[in-house]
Amino acid sequence: MAFATISDIKEYEPDILNYGLPNFDDAIAKAEQDIKRYLRVNWWPSQQIGRFDITIVGFDAEMDEGKLVDSQFTRATVYCALGYYIYPRLSKFEPNLDVFQMKYEYYKKMYAEEIDMVIRDGVEYDIDSNGTITAAEKTPNYFLRLKR
Repeated sequence: MAFATISDIKEYEPDILNYGLPNFDDAIAKAEQDIKRYLRVNWWPSQQIGRFDITIVGFDAEMDEGKLVDSQFTRATVYCALGYYIYPRLSKFEPNLDVFQMKYEYYKKMYAEEIDMVIRDGVEYDIDSNGTITAAEKTPNYFLRLKR
């Protein structure tokens, strides 16, 4: 299942299909891949700390993307797709900002805030593959402490 669909994007931008681009499936797919890469880099290594011996942290422990809860990333996927892929296609990139440039800057900012809040709240990841997410599987790993 995908993190987001065109109907999710239309919730935030109802007129998005009126700009002449017929399909945004590729933008949504790229946004989803960006989020998964972000999680692999910024969340997964710290999620492994305390679960395994120090000698195997980061080794042979790849994130299984199928264990993520898709609905947790819908808003972040919409923001990422709009800010990085959809509105830049529509912009003319002129010195004077057009409405599309203002919108993609806004959605880039919103994406950064949203993905940060998801990670701080706790990524829902079905570690034991039993189909349910327990409180231990959603433990936030940011406690506003310095990480070294």
